[in-house]
Amino acid sequence: MKEQGGTQRKRGFMLAFLAGLLWGASSPVAQYLFEQKDIVSEWLVPYRLLCAGILLFVYAVVWKRQEPWGIWKEKRDGIRQVLFSILGMMGMQYTFFAMVQETNAGTATIFQYLNPAVLILYYALLYRVPPKAKEILAVFCSVSGIFLVATHGNIHAMSVSGKGLFIGALVVLTTCFYGGLPAPLLKKYPAEMVCAWAMILGGVVLTLVTRPWRIAASIDLGVVIAFLVIVIPGTILPFCFYLAAVAKVGSVYTGLLSSVEPVAATAFAFLFLGTKFQPIDLAGFALVLSTMFILNYKST
Repeated sequence: MKEQGGTQRKRGFMLAFLAGLLWGASSPVAQYLFEQKDIVSEWLVPYRLLCAGILLFVYAVVWKRQEPWGIWKEKRDGIRQVLFSILGMMGMQYTFFAMVQETNAGTATIFQYLNPAVLILYYALLYRVPPKAKEILAVFCSVSGIFLVATHGNIHAMSVSGKGLFIGALVVLTTCFYGGLPAPLLKKYPAEMVCAWAMILGGVVLTLVTRPWRIAASIDLGVVIAFLVIVIPGTILPFCFYLAAVAKVGSVYTGLLSSVEPVAATAFAFLFLGTKFQPIDLAGFALVLSTMFILNYKST
């Protein structure tokens, strides 16, 4: 039993790590659409959620033979699914890209990945259990590494307006919702189905709010290919990995390990878009990646 539990934890750590890696790999593709194809986030995000949600739903029902309506048979589960869809899935996606537009991608990423520290503090206050030393160390390494990668060690690079601070606070809050709300659902229902419903419902609500069909967008082959890359390996797979990791190791560890996202984004941007990074970034990469080893230390 102990060996099985250790194996589950290791799988959870790896799934969280892969989720961050794939999210990071998709960021340069979105950057390509924003910078070279004049696509805006109000158009990209709702269609991304809807398409990914529908494809994942079909996969879960047809390929994996999962029950699609089980979540809605119990009122409490249905309410939690709706809350997760709007506050978690849609909320995190929309506020993150709004933060990018108001400030920059680096600053938005820093705010997004503050959620593990907030969750550890939340659980410590709620259950009156102080965090473990390795959790404190992992949070410090994660936040410090992301700071170095995003700002190159220059705190003055973070010029955030009042509106930016407000949106940044929403990014932290919705990311916590995304990590915490689905945990009880994932113990009863498949992660694919929970994720599919969240994407569909969140996409529908966001579509009604932003009305992307009214936004002018020039669609060509490059846009179509980039969009598909963002939807499948950049959305469906990492969201499923993330939620499955939450079920195995909890939202705090999952949030910490998926913080490899900015490292992956920087590396792929360097390789495929020619984006340069400074030597200080290497220290940030090492700090972020070290969280995986810190949290796994003596876990078995």
